[in-house]
Amino acid sequence: MNYNAECLFPSLLHLVETKVDSLLKLYCLEARQADPVGVRASNSGGWQSEGNRNNSLITDSLYNLFDNSINKVFQQKLQIVNHWININGPNTYNIIHDHPMSDLAGVYYVSVPKNSGNIYFQNPQCFVAHSELNAYNIEARQYLRQELQKYIEPQDGLLLLFPAYLKHGVTVNQSNEDRISVSFNIKLI
Repeated sequence: MNYNAECLFPSLLHLVETKVDSLLKLYCLEARQADPVGVRASNSGGWQSEGNRNNSLITDSLYNLFDNSINKVFQQKLQIVNHWININGPNTYNIIHDHPMSDLAGVYYVSVPKNSGNIYFQNPQCFVAHSELNAYNIEARQYLRQELQKYIEPQDGLLLLFPAYLKHGVTVNQSNEDRISVSFNIKLI
């Protein structure tokens, strides 16, 4: 007897490890200083900038990262629709959310202190397949990638790109420092 299992139709999470440009961190901190209130979106206690479409430092950095990595697997162009800065201080987090009206969403980690919060993704099948997902033993869940949620520990320079429909959030920043990231939305053209 032979047993085998395949994952059908997975949601892809693209990961790119890079080095952070120190000018980008400085730019993010200056943006918060220029607008200390920021906006309320998915952030609970943290700071987010207004959505921006035309910042050459951020978009040039992201397009450069795409050109040297992710563009190799896409036959369509990745167009950044907007981007914003996230600065999460101690005891702040981001509630679970998605990015409607976009094809892909992404986050680029500029500064990540230890224990400053993990990003997590909710399995898009968790409502319709909740009983099945819970029925697998832990080893099968991990091997077959059938968890209800997947946690990723960020690091400086990590770029994540994922389907915009994939619900995600960030756990509480348990460090005494700010976690800085840039989030963005993409259309495939």
